[in-house]
Amino acid sequence: MSRRIRPATNPNTSHSVITTRARVCGWAIEPGATDDGTTELILTRDDWKIVVAFQGSTALAAALQYPGRSKPSELIGSEQLASFLRGNREQMQAFRIDQRVIVGDQAGTVKDIRPDDETKVRLIVRYDSGTTGSPLTTHVRAEGEVAV
Repeated sequence: MSRRIRPATNPNTSHSVITTRARVCGWAIEPGATDDGTTELILTRDDWKIVVAFQGSTALAAALQYPGRSKPSELIGSEQLASFLRGNREQMQAFRIDQRVIVGDQAGTVKDIRPDDETKVRLIVRYDSGTTGSPLTTHVRAEGEVAV
């Protein structure tokens, strides 16, 4: 008797893995519109939304909608999707795109929010001096907020 070898499942693109990871990390899950043999999964948590397109049970693409935005503004790869799903909830909701912030003695504007892992979230900040930095959210405060 011969054994059938099953192909390995890629955890970054597997519908069941993405769904499980999203549930465990507190994302609400709802099915989206279907078209041309593809299906969508809409993941929401706080003001974040991720729309994942699937062909069968394999993720093809994911569109990211930042807090305060009315539509998705960026496509993310399957390897980035896992970081956003696991990203620290408190830190991910602490800032918004285009928000004025203070980092140390520099002021600037938030241009992007990127989870590093389950405990760290980085902001991409365009400082008033013209330079760009990527501080952890724990090192940033909103402009007008008193430092503790």
